[in-house]
Amino acid sequence: MVLTEFQKKVLEVSSKTKGPAGYAAKSSIQHLHRAFELADSMPEISAFLAITAEEEASTALFQALKNKKYTASKALKKNVHKHKAGVYPFLMLVGETLNILKHELPIEITFEIPSDENNELIKTRMFIGGVNGIDTYIYPDPPLNLVSVDPSGKAKDYLRDVKKVAQDKGISSIFGHIKEVANIRNKMLYASDTAIPCVRSIGELLERHLGATFLIHIIYLFVVQNPKQNIVEECLNVFMKIQHRLEHAET
Repeated sequence: MVLTEFQKKVLEVSSKTKGPAGYAAKSSIQHLHRAFELADSMPEISAFLAITAEEEASTALFQALKNKKYTASKALKKNVHKHKAGVYPFLMLVGETLNILKHELPIEITFEIPSDENNELIKTRMFIGGVNGIDTYIYPDPPLNLVSVDPSGKAKDYLRDVKKVAQDKGISSIFGHIKEVANIRNKMLYASDTAIPCVRSIGELLERHLGATFLIHIIYLFVVQNPKQNIVEECLNVFMKIQHRLEHAET
């Protein structure tokens, strides 16, 4: 898996963050690199490291949310597997809700900020036009302070939309993902009745978990580099409600 320049920049900037969150971010990056290195020679270990890289990225995000004193962050537990494994599918759920992943909003994530000479601040920007070969963008500040309208021109209620998608799809998709990850772990660590541990599609597995790791690092930087943002608070509240329902689903 070859990293893009943007992915390299994400890891570079994330590795410079400080405190407990920064150490978790660095640990995630270390596991990620080792997963690459061992993919051919030890695919089972590589897969395990890729999953761990994703979980350590989630730990960094949890700590950043706590440091910024987001209200619901008090309930986040870095040692609870359901919390860490649930981050990526939830982010995908939010992306679907906000239509960002479908590119229905002209939003780009970038380090190319006119006011940042070092290019170490991650921002969102929206292209609004070009004159004489010069592109013009607007940069929401804070970066997740996204504003959009529905077809009638009214401001979109993102909280309502996130809740609706979570209620309609989130529980089953997140619960299914957590079970899948746990099953993969077991297959890598323990022999079955008829075979020793074996990973046959390491490339596919790495792409999945390392892609998740990069996404979580991006959200981590959006949190750690900025003051509290309403949409983060709203989404965190929904995430914890999903976790609460997961706990009840297991009992």
